[in-house]
Amino acid sequence: MDWLQLGLLCSAGFLAWTLNTLSAGGGGLLLIPAVTFLTGSAAVAPIITVTELMANPVRILAFRRDVDWSILRWYLPGAIAGAAVGAWLFANARAEWLQIFIGLYLIGAVWEFRGGARKRSYRARRWWFLPAGLLVSLLSALMGTVGPVLNSLYLNYGSSKETLVATKSVSSFATDVVKIAVFTGLGVFGEHALAFGLATGVGAAVSTFAAEPMLERMSGRQFRTAVVVLMAVSGALMIWKQHEVIVTLYHELV
Repeated sequence: MDWLQLGLLCSAGFLAWTLNTLSAGGGGLLLIPAVTFLTGSAAVAPIITVTELMANPVRILAFRRDVDWSILRWYLPGAIAGAAVGAWLFANARAEWLQIFIGLYLIGAVWEFRGGARKRSYRARRWWFLPAGLLVSLLSALMGTVGPVLNSLYLNYGSSKETLVATKSVSSFATDVVKIAVFTGLGVFGEHALAFGLATGVGAAVSTFAAEPMLERMSGRQFRTAVVVLMAVSGALMIWKQHEVIVTLYHELV
């Protein structure tokens, strides 16, 4: 570990979380290649969790007036339970095929929202956030991140761009606290993993100041397009991460 390595991680955190704010997610997946290249893949989930834990309070403060607490009352109970169980399973679980299926779902958002032209593809109910929070938080703890998989639900619920960003930041912060506690109890955090997470976290936290005025200038259509594009890119990255699994299956079948 050296200062150049930490500086590169900080820059990666800044860039990834700037895009994360402008498209309401995907920062963790965009950060995975840099974290893997610079640190090795074993500590990806803890590093991204620390990054989110540092970045989200700044974003919550910036968008505090836009938080939809009525959604969070449904989302948080399931999300906290899912985060605890997922973090506990993290050390031994295999999630390769889950990432492929989630990646395909994220890419499907391009057709679901017609590239951002369609505001909704169905009308979501508020209580749906309870089971969604449980499932998504569990998978996120297992894999480090599942990308902006909940964005479809928020858009179909009718959330504005600021509300989507603000509410997701609060929910993410709450589940990250749980994951940090479980990771610490399991001894997943080494000295280097914590330092790497702090480096990316500083960059991610500072990015809010650059991204907030840019988000304010975006129209609803531009925001939906950015959300859909990042969902598709995130899905493609998730599938590419498992290309060896796909190639192995292909050779077995052929």
